[in-house]
Amino acid sequence: MAHFHKMPNGQRISTQTITVPGSTITIGLWGYLDFSRNELFVDWCPQVGINLVRKGIVGNSRLYELKGSPGKKTRVEALASDGAEWDWCEIEFIAAGGKTYTSNPREVLTRRTTPTPLDVVNMLLASWSELTANGARTLTAQFMAETGGGRYCFNWNLGNVKSGPNELHMYLHGVWEVDSPHGAQAQVARANGLAHIATADEIKKHGWGCPPGKAIAVFEPPHPQCRFRAYGSLQDGSQRWLLHHQAIARRDINFLTALNAGNSAAVAHALKQAGYYTGAEADYARNMTRKKADIDRALGPIP
Repeated sequence: MAHFHKMPNGQRISTQTITVPGSTITIGLWGYLDFSRNELFVDWCPQVGINLVRKGIVGNSRLYELKGSPGKKTRVEALASDGAEWDWCEIEFIAAGGKTYTSNPREVLTRRTTPTPLDVVNMLLASWSELTANGARTLTAQFMAETGGGRYCFNWNLGNVKSGPNELHMYLHGVWEVDSPHGAQAQVARANGLAHIATADEIKKHGWGCPPGKAIAVFEPPHPQCRFRAYGSLQDGSQRWLLHHQAIARRDINFLTALNAGNSAAVAHALKQAGYYTGAEADYARNMTRKKADIDRALGPIP
């Protein structure tokens, strides 16, 4: 029976997902003829951002070259003339070169990606029909608040969403989390030297919001607190971010109303209740309000 394998080492990759550092991989289909000696048809889906080229024959294998960009993933299938599937594999392209912190093949390089407020507003209006123009600007203000006005958006992760080890991810430095003094100390104790308690000078320098009676633990890669989801494009990253907010709207009937009303304080409260952030709610709301005003000035009156 036919099966896919990597070239040149011949490693079998049938019914597996493999990651490819860089933009090109050559795979082989061993046993590329069906029982009637007709060549199997190889298809791939999705095809957007992925190119597959049929190459020559080596031994009993037909070769195929796939090209893609980091963050792109496709399923490759070997099909008989009647449409029966003989074998499949999944190929996911990740960034190559540079510094990574682990040997996990799901880790990619951290890249600064900076969509404009207008990019995000337009994406939201096209993707969430219940959102008004004012609501799209309010949610864009949340993105701006999370990423320092968009300056600290990495790998198209608009909402700074954390990642598990089996998802495509990257690492950020100096990730801070608010906790009780006891809780912060406990996190540091378990961090194997990858965390510390922020000093008063450090908190002031970075402008971190630390409510009275709380402490801040600061983490460094490859601590799991520094692991964030990575995406290959604004479209990919925005959809995950948007789905997260739509889930909050389904649980909290006031969330969408607050967004469309431009009520940053109510939005910040709903996000706090949903466990979206650990900082002070008042600071988060103030930051969102400032960013919303910046967006309104930049984009002008709402039509």
